[in-house]
Amino acid sequence: MSLTAPAPAAATQPIPITAEYDVIVCGGGTAGLPAAVAAARTGARVAIVERYGFLGGNAAYSIMPCWHGLGEHHCGLLTQFAKRVEDFGAGPSPLKEGDHIEPEAIKILFEMMADEQKVHLYLHHFITGVVMDGPRVAGVITESKSGRRAFGGKCFVDASGDGDLCFHAGAQFNLGAEGKTQGMSLRFRIGYIHFDDFADWAEKQAAELNLGRLVRGVRDGGGKAWGKAFYFDSRLDRLFTQFRGRYPDLPEDTYFNCSSIRPNELSINTTRVYDLDGTNADDLTKAEIALRKQAWAVWRFLKENVPGFKDSAITETACQAGVRESRTIIGDYVLTTEDGAKNREFPDSVQTCRVHFDSHDKQKYDRGGNKGFVDVPYGIFLPKGLDAVLTAGRCTSCDHLMNSGFRRMENAFESGEVAGTAAALAAQKQQTARSLAVAELKEILRRNGFKTSQADTKV
Repeated sequence: MSLTAPAPAAATQPIPITAEYDVIVCGGGTAGLPAAVAAARTGARVAIVERYGFLGGNAAYSIMPCWHGLGEHHCGLLTQFAKRVEDFGAGPSPLKEGDHIEPEAIKILFEMMADEQKVHLYLHHFITGVVMDGPRVAGVITESKSGRRAFGGKCFVDASGDGDLCFHAGAQFNLGAEGKTQGMSLRFRIGYIHFDDFADWAEKQAAELNLGRLVRGVRDGGGKAWGKAFYFDSRLDRLFTQFRGRYPDLPEDTYFNCSSIRPNELSINTTRVYDLDGTNADDLTKAEIALRKQAWAVWRFLKENVPGFKDSAITETACQAGVRESRTIIGDYVLTTEDGAKNREFPDSVQTCRVHFDSHDKQKYDRGGNKGFVDVPYGIFLPKGLDAVLTAGRCTSCDHLMNSGFRRMENAFESGEVAGTAAALAAQKQQTARSLAVAELKEILRRNGFKTSQADTKV
């Protein structure tokens, strides 16, 4: 017996316009929330369309607490947000304790920031299409439990991570390097660890496991500091090959990096899958299954073989696989690895980005870069061939290796402030984002404490 699905009724019915806004931000995550706040602050009527039931994106759902480099690279809304986290008092102080932020606090703080700026939220809405007026994006189409909806806007910010809005609008994009994207991971938390026992054991291990840093930097450096935020990057994964016969789901081609923001708990980054496409639902399904198996295999390995983990338990796994790289939308300019290597400055720079790569490729984990800064020209936010839309976050126009640095959370957050401000300005002036005077955009950003270039950081 064969079945043929009927044509969906919505395909032949008009889609109702639910609402219209000056600026619509697609995605309410690390780049999307600051984009919406910046646009509303500039005077626009703003909405966020978000697929989850909460704001925060990767910074919230991935349970990644460490914002590497935040303490030395922050300005504008990011500085305000970090101080707000400190005042909120849930978890460590990010500007004082190792750049760490409690992921659960991000959800409520992002909500509060959106509410204060009267940003309209449409949670549980999945982007499935666009409305085009020639090259201009005029609306976004969503699916939700309320059915198919359309939202009209004067200007849009694609902060979806995967560049979903731009993809549906027909934008050009790259998918990794020659179709190979960075590996996906699934973070998990282990609680009820006896850290002193773990550290005693770690101190005696071979130097190749890089566990001495755990003891020196945390226990000996700060006394009994287990209740404070800390981070260590180790190669405990090198033991996985010895135990894979007993625990066949242990990950390969990885590392064992950990953060802690609570007593007796670690947030662990060690699971890994490669050669899967984060924009393909079937590949994402494979990733979810494999990564959860890996997380539980790692916990069993630790519990049964590493002192300090005997009484431990997995207390949380991230709600979905973490996609580091998918579509990067090709803009009027592509920020390159060479730009970063030369710490280039641009006259139309609207942001700075730390040149610190974090590329999780199967053949090579690249943490290179000169740790300096590169200017970010306005053109990378403008999808080639499209009007009335800007990108923000990891889908923004960079080459493969440069994207691995630009996608880091502090850079993504700052890109949102740029894109949101530009979108509001374009809506107000009834211009395309491409035709804006960059000097005016830079001046507005600077008035809000934002560093638009390396030259600004020296003032």
